[in-house]
Amino acid sequence: LISALRVNAPLRERVIKGGRATTLELAQEDPRKWATESVQARRQEWAASAMATASQGPTLEQRPCPQCGGRAYLETGTYPAFKMAKAFAHYKCLEKNCGKETHERE
Repeated sequence: LISALRVNAPLRERVIKGGRATTLELAQEDPRKWATESVQARRQEWAASAMATASQGPTLEQRPCPQCGGRAYLETGTYPAFKMAKAFAHYKCLEKNCGKETHERE
């Protein structure tokens, strides 16, 4: 609160004019509202950027299906194993005739 009062002039004036009644209101407010407009704008940009990154989903590449030879999405990664991580490959076939999912482990 003290640093917000130092930086945010409108908040400081509100506290000075309001007195004790304002302190009770401030106790119930979200402290993020005390930030300056520029900081709030940056926070909105960060939130929008994080949502855009999170909503992209995994990037899947297309490879031949191990079952039918058609198109399949390939997802690779690792899973924990004794002392050392192991790799996996997960294929999801895109062909109507096949449609199988294949999971290969190291």
